[in-house]
Amino acid sequence: MWNNLKEFVVWYKAEGFPIRPPFEDPIYITDISYSYVLYREGQYQAELYLIKPNSETPDHSHPGIENVIMTWGGDLQININNEFRDLTGFNSRASNGTSRLFGFFGDTLTDEQTHAVITGAKGCALLSLEKWPEGVKPTSVTVRWAGKTVGSEHDNTILEEKQ
Repeated sequence: MWNNLKEFVVWYKAEGFPIRPPFEDPIYITDISYSYVLYREGQYQAELYLIKPNSETPDHSHPGIENVIMTWGGDLQININNEFRDLTGFNSRASNGTSRLFGFFGDTLTDEQTHAVITGAKGCALLSLEKWPEGVKPTSVTVRWAGKTVGSEHDNTILEEKQ
């Protein structure tokens, strides 16, 4: 259906962010976030993250996964390969009543790139749009994680997934 992650991202947004959660493995919990897989088709998926206020992830990557972070709203700063991007100034009301951040997305992150998310007083909502490697069952980038975790709940989620 899609030849690459960029095509999936453009399609997903143009289709109005369709919701078709899988029965298997849709919810993941860490010390600072909840995620829910909104859509999964083959090796592609859209995973909604709600991240607590005043939280921070350490620099990390997601081995084998191509990933695009699409902002939905809130107070958000992103650090990609030590390049800091402060999106909090864009969190204002758009003419259609949504956040100006809604649907904003950057470049595709590869598994070789590190990134970190920092939230402000309101926390944030973001969509992780993903292409998983062939032959690997998609679950969550929460568990396909390389780097220091965000705490013991995150560690437990990763351990449960490995069992």
